[in-house]
Amino acid sequence: MIDAPLSRVVDDLVTAGAEGLLVSGGCDISGSVPVMREIGSIRKASCSGLKVNIHAGLIGRDDAERLVDAGVDVFSVDVHQDPAVIKNILNLRVEPEAYSDMLDNIISVGGRPVPHLTVGFGRYDLSASAELIKKKGLREVTLLALVPAKGTVTEGNVITEDAILEAAGLLIDMGFIVTLGCMRPRVHRDLEIKCIDLGIRNIANPSRRTVSLARERGMKVIERSTCCCIS
Repeated sequence: MIDAPLSRVVDDLVTAGAEGLLVSGGCDISGSVPVMREIGSIRKASCSGLKVNIHAGLIGRDDAERLVDAGVDVFSVDVHQDPAVIKNILNLRVEPEAYSDMLDNIISVGGRPVPHLTVGFGRYDLSASAELIKKKGLREVTLLALVPAKGTVTEGNVITEDAILEAAGLLIDMGFIVTLGCMRPRVHRDLEIKCIDLGIRNIANPSRRTVSLARERGMKVIERSTCCCIS
């Protein structure tokens, strides 16, 4: 992530021949990321030929419409349905229904939301969130795994390979097209290959070992220099 004026970042990316960019950042207590103040630069990025992925948090319909009009290609959206996770871990003062409203707001204005589900917040949060996403008619899901951070309530969490594979299997059984996202513990050296064995065909930042093994199996490997949500 680059902490710099977005307009300058766009210029640098275009000069470098980049394919796209992700605009993200911290959220406020309502779960919203203040991306609207950068809408001019977002439009500039789109008009310059960059694919734009926005992590806007809990966004209203009007802002979603303005971002779609500015050329946003995809909205990366975290989805949570466990009230305890929302309140005690994310420290947000919103109800689970806010995530349903967010998806409706993006879909209603022609935006493309790609939900992100995270292993490590409990089985109920993930399964209930998956049910919500399915109800909205969405088929793409990015699966993440919590990376515990020092000094936070997640510091002592242990995210096992089995937990990630169980979540991946659940989502596949529900009919989702699953991408293994970039946020995941890298200590599980066999995780990527086991995900391929389950049927996952999109992996963000795979190891060279995984790429090599996939090719040895006769698989065609296509590399894209974009966020995993952009296709």
